[in-house]
Amino acid sequence: MPSVGIITVNYNSAGFIGEFIDSIQKLDYPNSRLIVVDAASTDGSREEIARRLPDAHLIACDENVGTARGNNMGIQYCREQGIDYALVLNNDTTHEADFMNTLMKTANERTMTVPRILYSKDRSLISTHAGDFDWFLGLFRNTYNAKPDGPETQRRRDLQTASFCCLLAPLSVFDEIGPLDERFFMYYEETDFLRKALDKGYRLVYEPDAVIYHDESASSGGGWMTPFKQYYASRNRMYLVRKHAQSRVRYALFTIYFWAARMLSAPRYLIQGKRALFKAQILGMLHYYQGRMGRTLEVHDF
Repeated sequence: MPSVGIITVNYNSAGFIGEFIDSIQKLDYPNSRLIVVDAASTDGSREEIARRLPDAHLIACDENVGTARGNNMGIQYCREQGIDYALVLNNDTTHEADFMNTLMKTANERTMTVPRILYSKDRSLISTHAGDFDWFLGLFRNTYNAKPDGPETQRRRDLQTASFCCLLAPLSVFDEIGPLDERFFMYYEETDFLRKALDKGYRLVYEPDAVIYHDESASSGGGWMTPFKQYYASRNRMYLVRKHAQSRVRYALFTIYFWAARMLSAPRYLIQGKRALFKAQILGMLHYYQGRMGRTLEVHDF
């Protein structure tokens, strides 16, 4: 049975970490170890994890390192320990006890796999952007996100991209591709990494028989779109498309489209009284052009 390092980045998760711990304790894959990268939590969640999961390996950081760097730290620990697979997992999730066993049946040395992710508050809906990606416009395509769970979402298929909310991957892919780009801090770093992995011949497979539940954006304010998420998504989407643009002309066309779309959405935010989302969107674009990447703003800044 291959060894699996379960990597989760923890940041002030006291409001939901208990459910995550309860769920982790029920997993039926014995050859696994939890690796917790704590991003300088101040709400007691790190201490709760250490108390209730004494066998977990805890990496305590002195600052909020974000998901990209945090996952890199966990992956490096797995590499040092000779662990075969890394399971990157959000700690705002709960899980069916057999989901890791099911993922392992699909994964191999050249195959990464992701589960069917349902909203924890409405388990009839899918909560994942697993699907395809339009690199010309920087948009997710053909995803199951927010669709009712049913026959269509319960079909195994190959993907172009997926969320690192939960992904099982052989350690070899990180050796070959390299670490996640920490300039993203969080959001879109997985899209960037998976594009490079698929270009190297790895597969990414959606395994619907493995099921977990997600309290979306619990660490970034809660809900589908928060100002924190809007800021990093706006900034990082521009950076992502620039990294992979096939030519300056194509990136210029994307920029025209992106600005036009923002000019339509920004007034709507103001009319609806969503000034924090308006501010986050503008700041994200401004900071991209200023070259302000990595960690720049926190949830409490909005």
